[in-house]
Amino acid sequence: MTVKDDDAESQVLREMFEEIMKMIREKQIKLEAIIQNMTDQDKISQDTFARIYSVLTEHGKKKQWL
Repeated sequence: MTVKDDDAESQVLREMFEEIMKMIREKQIKLEAIIQNMTDQDKISQDTFARIYSVLTEHGKKKQWL
């Protein structure tokens, strides 16, 4: 992969992340649903799910999203 390819991929990932964050802020999708889906597809373990959920819940409280 070239540097240009990496930059393009990074830009796409940043845009996807921003879109997901926008959907969460606008309450179009719940973060729990995203993480649960990843667990159901065996992309992350239940322990990882619990840690991610805890960290993101605290972050959401600080940002007053919850």
